[in-house]
Amino acid sequence: MEPKKKNKPNSLVVILFSLVVLIVIIYFVLVTFFPAVFESLNTGNLQPVPDK
Repeated sequence: MEPKKKNKPNSLVVILFSLVVLIVIIYFVLVTFFPAVFESLNTGNLQPVPDK
């Protein structure tokens, strides 16, 4: 009997997925050790709408 072919994902898919995981890990490391860098970012806080 022939061995079954394994369904391997495309190498580009593997690279992109690992890149996303790496970016998330780097983000958490940066936030942990350099929180001042991310304090100035806009967090999208709700602001009251002025009445007209």
